[in-house]
Amino acid sequence: MVSFEQLRSADPASFDNLANKWSRLAGELSSTDSDLASAARPLEGWSGDAGDTARAHISDVRDGYSTAAEYIEKIPPALRTLSDAVSEAQKTVNSVAETVDSNGHLRLQTDGTVRAIPGGPGDMRSDEEKQAASDLAEELTGKISRALKAAKEADRTAVSALDKATPESAGLELEATGDGNIVTPADIPRDASAAEVKQWWDELSPTEQESAIYTHGDVIGGLDGIPAEDRDRANRIRFTEEYTQLNERRDELENLDPSGYSPEARELEEIDQTLRGLDAIHERLEREPTETRPEAYLLDFSTEGNGRGIVATGNPDTADNVVTSVPGTGSNLSKIGGELDKADALLDQAAQTERGSSNAAITWVGYDAPQDLGAATKADFAEDAAGDLQSFQDGLRATHEGQPSNNTLIGHSYGSTVVGHAAQGDKELDIDNAVFIGSPGVGADHVSELNLADGADVYAGTAENDVIRNTPPFIHDNQPINEDFGAEVFDAGEGTDSWYGTSTDAHSEYWDENSTPLRNLGRIVVGESPS
Repeated sequence: MVSFEQLRSADPASFDNLANKWSRLAGELSSTDSDLASAARPLEGWSGDAGDTARAHISDVRDGYSTAAEYIEKIPPALRTLSDAVSEAQKTVNSVAETVDSNGHLRLQTDGTVRAIPGGPGDMRSDEEKQAASDLAEELTGKISRALKAAKEADRTAVSALDKATPESAGLELEATGDGNIVTPADIPRDASAAEVKQWWDELSPTEQESAIYTHGDVIGGLDGIPAEDRDRANRIRFTEEYTQLNERRDELENLDPSGYSPEARELEEIDQTLRGLDAIHERLEREPTETRPEAYLLDFSTEGNGRGIVATGNPDTADNVVTSVPGTGSNLSKIGGELDKADALLDQAAQTERGSSNAAITWVGYDAPQDLGAATKADFAEDAAGDLQSFQDGLRATHEGQPSNNTLIGHSYGSTVVGHAAQGDKELDIDNAVFIGSPGVGADHVSELNLADGADVYAGTAENDVIRNTPPFIHDNQPINEDFGAEVFDAGEGTDSWYGTSTDAHSEYWDENSTPLRNLGRIVVGESPS
């Protein structure tokens, strides 16, 4: 039942938004049905029992999608009708409230009744005026009562319509998951190692895996040890929903044309920043793959706080060479587009270095990076990120198919500090190459303090004019380009200078096309030694 307070606080627009989402889902299911029909056409010439079985199975699956779309299409009209009814009832209530507010002798009660306030000793009204106020209170109470009754009836009608659109009504509940094939939150090994997660995932049936992806995508999408293709599918579902919601909200705010200092203006600015990053990810996911720039996989993302994003260009589970890049100070979701461009530069250079090589480049904006130089003097951000980065690298090993890949971890600027802290502690960081480029220091004084896999190489390079060279050792310890650190130092070029020598420009030129540092990074990625 709908109470008066519930009616006043209801948001009709939320019903319309839900209706739009259900409409999109119905359209997607119908499109999938059509796609399956197209994919099945080559099977028409397949004769024999196997062909008949395959066609029958595809027909059953298509029927499921078609039926689901048919029943889901019943949901939007019910929600939109409810939205209209609630809006109309709220107009009546608001009109009554305005009348009460303009009349000093009436009061609107929390149960929706309007009461005439008895006159006190100083009340100079005549009996006729007092009676008129009482009559008006009764009339207004009647209006609210009728509005509330209409809202209740609309609510009952919507519930009845939605009940007829359930999976049970469509006969799809068991077909969607099957008895015993549902994965519950308690089943997911959230705190297990990446290897243990991979083992758990492999032991699930295909139907159980689908259940986990579609019902717990927010967990599966970010769980190290889940294969890249499955993480990508889980994350794309969630990404599409958030991306659509934010675009719709931005349109709403832009239509309001908020002033510069209003809460709406601040919200619009925040949404624009978030969408800058989501737009870049969306472009990468939808980009047509080429020989050197393969298909992209969304391995995790978050719009909370400064935002996070982990995107692989190329499948790290099948590539021969896998490189993960960790950016530094100022990195966040809104700026991920520039980091994705660096991944392209690495892939292009790796392909030029070793023709025909199979490579994947991962952009790991997977931590809360310091957003200014003052914060970048602290090790807290790197210490907090170390465990996640180490787990992610373990996940790359656990899910890789066939022979182990050549895994390179590049830390740029404060990102090198993150890599350095991830490589310290009791647990080994399972990589083949650690690359510190433009590094202020990695939280260690010598390579012997880094707990890396046997045979792992440690490389370091900083441009001659990179301003990061001015970082004193008491901030993040010994810079890895120093001879006494023990890393193999490679030529990272000179970089742009300034009138006083070093420059900030030189700090971001390592991925410039045909540059010395990019050529050396390409060599490391494919397993060669830098010059």
